Formats: sequence, structure tokens, C-alpha cells
Amino acid sequence: MALMSRYLAEARIKRAGPYIEGDVLDLGCASGEILRDFGHCITSYTGVDYDERFIEELKTDNPGSTFLACNLDDESLEFDRAFDCVVMLAIVEHLFNQKLVFTQVRQLLRPGGRVVITTPTPFGNDVVHRLGAAIGLFAKSAVDDHIVIYNRHRFTILADEVGFEVERYESFQFGCNQFVVLARAG
Repeated sequence: MALMSRYLAEARIKRAGPYIEGDVLDLGCASGEILRDFGHCITSYTGVDYDERFIEELKTDNPGSTFLACNLDDESLEFDRAFDCVVMLAIVEHLFNQKLVFTQVRQLLRPGGRVVITTPTPFGNDVVHRLGAAIGLFAKSAVDDHIVIYNRHRFTILADEVGFEVERYESFQFGCNQFVVLARAG
């Protein structure tokens, strides 16, 4: 892991913490940091990740939770229940069809539920992350895998299209990352 990658991950998790509660669906769960750090706030936890190695290890270490290996660009999110909170930390920028994923997320969210998102800002991705990756501060693979970079306006458009409202928006880490909370519209 690159020098600053762990720090950035911890900062994202800390920012999302106050919103993580109840029945949680964590898209892009990686090694389950959300469950580890906020398990005391979580009624039930479902983690989804592309990397099957993470999923198999998490299943072994957390038998009371549910884990699923899934490629969000190719596979549907199908669960027989709804969630209070959907967490999407540092994953939106890696998805080809965000509108499809967010439409599915809306269907899985209980009324009053929230989607908690972190993603780089255009400045953070195009300037800081690329320069930092070039000198080994950040993972090069993360920059190469970024497909769409959002700004506040794009989040508002996406939210309107799929039936969400932007409840909270702020940039953090000197404007390099953004934190967004979406709520189900009416």
C-alpha cells in the first residue's frame, strides 16, 4: 500500500462514521473497516466487494455478517431486505454505470435511509492524486482505475435522476476529496 493510502482510507471512514447505523450495506467493503470501526452502531452488516479474497476472509472472521463477491458493473444487487445505510467509500469513481448502481441502491434503501459517499474531487483526482501517485505517495492503480469524477453539480444531477436528494455535501482534505450524503426523495 502506498505511503498515504492508509491515511486517506482512515480519513474517509472517520468522515462517514456519524452516518453509519442500523442495517448497513457496504459497497466496496474491502477488508471490512466499516464493520471493524463501527460494529457497535450496526444492527446488521452486509459487505459487497469485487475482490473474492476479501470476501472469503471476511466470511471466516465475521460469521454474524453477510458478505458477497460482486462486480457492481455486471451484476445486480438483489437482497430480500432493505437497508438503513448504504456506504460507498472510494468506489463511485470506479464504476462504469453509476446510474444503474444508484437506481439499485435506491430500491434497497428504506424510507429515511441514507447513502454515504466519499470520492475524489476533480482537483484531488486530476492534480494531487496523479502527482502523488507518480512519486509513490498514493497507489497508481487507483488513479488508473478512476472512470468518472464527480463534483457537487454532478451529484445533484445524479440524485435528481434516480430519486435522491443531496442532504449533505462538503469537501475535505484540502479540497481533494468530497463527502456526500444522499437521502431518498419524498
